[in-house]
Amino acid sequence: MRVSSGLRRWPSTIAGAVLALGLVAAGDNTIVAVRASDGGATTEAADPDSQKIADIVEQKMKERDLTSAVYGVWRGGEQIAMGALGDSPIGLPATSDMLVRIGQPMEPMLSTVLLQLDGEGILDQDEPIARWLPDFPRADQITPRMLASSTSGVSDYVTNPNFLQQFYANPFTGFTADQLLALADERPPLFAPGTSFAYAHSDLVLLGEVLQDATGKPLGELLRERVLDPLGMSDSKVVLTSQISEPYLHAYTNERSVFEDSTFWNPTAFIHSGNMTTTVADVATWIRALADGRLLTQEQHEEMLAPSTAGLGGLTKDKFFAYGVAHDGSWFFMNPAYAGYDGVAYYDTRTQTLIIAYVTLGPKADAGTDNALSLGKEIATLLVPDNPPGV
Repeated sequence: MRVSSGLRRWPSTIAGAVLALGLVAAGDNTIVAVRASDGGATTEAADPDSQKIADIVEQKMKERDLTSAVYGVWRGGEQIAMGALGDSPIGLPATSDMLVRIGQPMEPMLSTVLLQLDGEGILDQDEPIARWLPDFPRADQITPRMLASSTSGVSDYVTNPNFLQQFYANPFTGFTADQLLALADERPPLFAPGTSFAYAHSDLVLLGEVLQDATGKPLGELLRERVLDPLGMSDSKVVLTSQISEPYLHAYTNERSVFEDSTFWNPTAFIHSGNMTTTVADVATWIRALADGRLLTQEQHEEMLAPSTAGLGGLTKDKFFAYGVAHDGSWFFMNPAYAGYDGVAYYDTRTQTLIIAYVTLGPKADAGTDNALSLGKEIATLLVPDNPPGV
């Protein structure tokens, strides 16, 4: 998603993804920067397509003036490629095991926990959130299901000029959920709850708070117990500060009219919708689990991936967004972006082809677009030429 002042938010992901489908009008976005290295790609795979994939990454790095890229590609259980290109920090080679800010792939984790809790009778996804957040406006009409699929009508705080002013004044200072919800409530709702669709980070803030209140546990603990540990994602964790452990991929941006290292911008600006650090390998583990439903019952998994929002806000049974995932035919995808990091994840449910990449931007890069999306799409088209992604 984009914001006119240039702020790139992770869930550029969703809004970006949905925007790319042409389904909704979003706000604006970010501006970014950093320079592509002259170094070559490091790859780890023997598949004949491995070098072609590395060549695509390298070419996109040059075309888009990117500083670094980490990527991985799989077909079913087979790893086709894993590699890194460029510098992190500038002057030192990037490696494929470096941590990144995950962004939007965190969102369907919340939906997964929601469905688990619903199945266990701990909460009802169709019960108004007034039970847990009685003071939030229209809480008696909004349900957790609506929050998970962005059909609540709550205004997106990310496009609020007051949020942008506060964020850019000091991006190292964090936000609380209460502060973000207050910013969301500064503007009127977009529509009556459940009657249309509009992606909003505000929905994820609310959903995260509901999950915490319903269980009495912090969201980080919930995700660790119910998603990360069961999947063996030991390199992933929710963070509530600017913390990021070594080794990490450095991000850079010129959003504040000066070229700077933005790695340590505080991710709580997107609390519950992307404030997690991870690796490409862990994201791959998560996307495969999301695709095969191993954390849910068969009924819950079918519900999560069904076109339940078709008919709302321009969504259709072939192009829709639900439970934190954007769908385009047999593909589902995500394109997170925030503070100099651009990412993409494509998964084809027919061939079980998975492409994941995170890139960082250079001084001449176009921060108004997701610079990882075209890279991912070109790799996807290479691997699935008879059914390339439409976005």
